[in-house]
Amino acid sequence: MAARQFRRHLLLGAAGLLAGVVVVPHASGADAGAKVTAIEVGILPYLPTATLIGGHEALRHHLEDTFKRPVAVSTAPDFRSFQRRVLDGEFDFTIIGPGPGRQAQLDRDHQVVAMSKQLVRVFILVRKDSRINAMTELRGQTLATIDPLTVTAQMTAAMLRDHGLTPGIDVSIRYDKVPFNTVQSLVLGEVAAASFPNVSYAKLPAEIRDKVRVLRQSEDIPGMLFMVRPAADMPTPEEFQATLFRFAETDAGRTYLQAFGHEGLIKPDPAALRALDRFVPETRRLLAAP
Repeated sequence: MAARQFRRHLLLGAAGLLAGVVVVPHASGADAGAKVTAIEVGILPYLPTATLIGGHEALRHHLEDTFKRPVAVSTAPDFRSFQRRVLDGEFDFTIIGPGPGRQAQLDRDHQVVAMSKQLVRVFILVRKDSRINAMTELRGQTLATIDPLTVTAQMTAAMLRDHGLTPGIDVSIRYDKVPFNTVQSLVLGEVAAASFPNVSYAKLPAEIRDKVRVLRQSEDIPGMLFMVRPAADMPTPEEFQATLFRFAETDAGRTYLQAFGHEGLIKPDPAALRALDRFVPETRRLLAAP
């Protein structure tokens, strides 16, 4: 517990520096001397850190104003270290991808309090001038995707197998850090194809989008999950859920949801969440690997 509290203080300060703000507790009068536990918010590292931290400032302020305690927003250098932080209980409120989020729900009893209205699908992209017109024509080529821990990579592998292609054997797989890097590699001619999640597609510069086309797209699955780690020193999941949906009704909240492509928020759908169970075994296996 002491180590976790020490990490909490370090992360609080680091998040404040990254966001360009000083994070201080809301306290006055008799409450000023009371010890207030900061809320740690973790965001999946699917965009540049500055974009993630800066883009979540409105949500951070809303949580601070509602719960009258400091809020620190942080992420991690990569998907694996982020997921390990989630499973280690370092975040109180987490915005996470569907596969890793489902693992946190099943393995650590984190609760889903909201889901992005925007469903996730994966595009297999090729250059507009490419002669590749079918998935089977990727045989012997290289495809760029992101960390194998993500549903983007796992759905990509499933689409390849559906067309009789074994990832890593029939098609070489290159793993890039973030989605933008995969399509950048494609445009530069370093790879023949790239997998790319629809939730990030709108953020691609127009000059990049104009140079690629969709070869294939996956089925839809639930999008980003908003999750809470239940703890005695934190607001309840129900309180987090209520304040999150109130935020979605504000001008700042609507701007935030549009900027990150959520389209809105919906209540957790148990059937949709169970459909994510197929990703959990591979997520566990990858995290257990050295």
